[in-house]
Parts: sequence; C-alpha cells; structure tokens
Amino acid sequence: MDKKQILIVDDDPSVLVYLEFLLAMWGYDVVCVSSGMDAFKKIETLVPDLIFLDLMMPRMSGYEVCRRLRADPKTTSTPIILYTASRIGSEERTKGIELGADDFITKPFNLNELKARLERLFARRSNDMGYNPLTKLPGNFFIEKEFKNRLSHKGQYAFCYLDIDNFKSYNDLYGFKKGDDVILFTADVVNKAVKEAGNCDDFVGHIGGDDFIFVTTVNKSDAVCEYATKRFDKMIFQYYDKEDVERGFIISRDREDKLKNFPLMTISIGVLTNESIEFPPLANIIEKLTELKSKAKKKPDRPKGSFVMKF
Repeated sequence: MDKKQILIVDDDPSVLVYLEFLLAMWGYDVVCVSSGMDAFKKIETLVPDLIFLDLMMPRMSGYEVCRRLRADPKTTSTPIILYTASRIGSEERTKGIELGADDFITKPFNLNELKARLERLFARRSNDMGYNPLTKLPGNFFIEKEFKNRLSHKGQYAFCYLDIDNFKSYNDLYGFKKGDDVILFTADVVNKAVKEAGNCDDFVGHIGGDDFIFVTTVNKSDAVCEYATKRFDKMIFQYYDKEDVERGFIISRDREDKLKNFPLMTISIGVLTNESIEFPPLANIIEKLTELKSKAKKKPDRPKGSFVMKF
C-alpha cells in the first residue's frame, strides 16, 4: 500500500523539522516547503494527498494559499488543514471554511488529536474520491467501471460525451462561482434527461470541468439527447445578465488576452453506439467520443443551438 503524501507549508524551519519527523514516524511521506509560492511550484510536479498549511506566513497568508489551491483543478478537492500558533475566533475560522479549508488546528499540537484528524480526513477522502466534489456525480473511476460493465453485457448501448460550448469565455467573464452554477445546472439537465427520457438503469458521470458522460440504450439515446439539448437551450439564459441575452453574445477575452465576441453557451454531445459496429477497445472509447464531440462543436453547417453528433 502506497504511503499517503502530505505537503507541509510553513515559513518556520523548526516547525517543518518537527512535523516532518512526526508525520514520517506515523508512516506518511512528507514534503516540506517554506512559502505559498514554493507550494505552487511543488504542485506543478506532484499532487499531495493532504496539505498542512500555516495560517500566518509573510508575503502570502495561509488564507490566500488556500484560496488559490481551491481554484486549481489539481487541488480543488485535496484535504487542507490550516493551523496557527494563536487562538482564532469564529470569524477567522469561518473565513477559512469559506475558502475551502477542511480543518483548523492550533499549536502546540495535541498529538492524539492531530493523528485522529489526519486519519479522519484520509478516510473521508477515500470515500469521496470516486465522485466529483462539485456535482457529487460518479467520476472517472466509476465511468470506467460502467463502460466495462456495458461492454461485458449483450445489448445495444449509447455512450454519450457532453460538454458546454463557450464555457471558458463565460467562466472568465462571470467568475468561478457563476461557472460552478452552470456546471451544476448542466448536471441537473443530464440527470433529468436520463430520468425522463431514458431507462431506470442509465448512468450519468462527471469527468470534470464541463465534461459529462451518460450511458443509455440505443433506442432511448435520441430522446435523451433531445431532452438535454432543448432543456439546456431553453434555460441557460437565466445565468446571463439581461444585456448579454439581448445582445446574443458576451464580450470576453480569448486565450491571447484580446477582447472578442463569444456566442452564448450551448452543449455538444458526441454519441458512440454499437448499433452497426462493435465498440472499440475500452482504452479508445473516450478518444472516439472526444473526437465525435469535437466534430459536433466544429461542424461548419451546424444549426443554431446545442448539437448532437452520432456514430
């Protein structure tokens, strides 16, 4: 069994030495850095299982480091413990929770309490890791398991890959909170489509970001996709300001940081079935679905609104 890796972020060398020794003695793999910027550099090459973060640091406080860690897709669901040498009031604790911290501890550490809290967070992480932290839908582990299950059974199935067109430009302009609201709305759209137009044992999963997977039968796939596209196109306007809806587009910055007009969001769905030919090997299914979804997004004669590309 692999060791759990803990990243400690603290500007006090004596605390780093103490925690590294203590946590290593408890069987953890420990990495130490002395500032928030060093933590971000370290995370470029590794993603720890838990981050132990000092609240009071010069240049960049633990609050700011926590906020930026939660904004990074790689660490958005990584458990974070904030700690400080001074007592903190309810306002400071609330601020930390709002920024995404999972726990608070004050120095000097109660060793039994610290060990128990670490074990609790790792246990919770183990239970949650198969699900997307925002939508609570099954993640990649369960998506792969579902694909394997369908491939091992006879029947005509439709594997469907959905993503949101022009989501990045919306997210850049309206902010992460509104972007999360759109992701949750899309999850609800897919769930309702499967429930209302699909089968009782159909599957919905969330790869991450604005990418979703759903699995239904071939005979229900057209109805499920139609329900999803129509509902999305009808209700997405509620997430825009009135002037953007009336204009029919938003003005946001592109990847080169230049202002550009972007259409309002729609969805594209790539659908792969075994109606005519057998499914490709499991390793190639997502690749084929991604290709279909990309073709749907870029189809030159695509009609206005959300679109489905089926193979």
